[in-house]
Amino acid sequence: MSKPRTDFGAILRTLVDSAVEFIVVGGVGAVLQGAPITTFDLDIVHSRSPDNLHRLERALDALNACYRDLAGRIIRPRAADLDTPGPTFS
Repeated sequence: MSKPRTDFGAILRTLVDSAVEFIVVGGVGAVLQGAPITTFDLDIVHSRSPDNLHRLERALDALNACYRDLAGRIIRPRAADLDTPGPTFS
């Protein structure tokens, strides 16, 4: 069974149309630069300004984005969840 295709273009259009400040990194970033690879996810780094976090929250809501925890619960992202520095590496 094949994995469903993610419409990266539609996701990026939603983010741009919502005036979200972000950069594309990871596999899609490499593809956009011409790398001959396949990827199944979209990685972005977003500005953590309060206004941008609210625009991102609305865009993710429009995309019906969610987290799924180990118990299978669906969690909708909130601006407060998106205002973290991410992982740190030693």
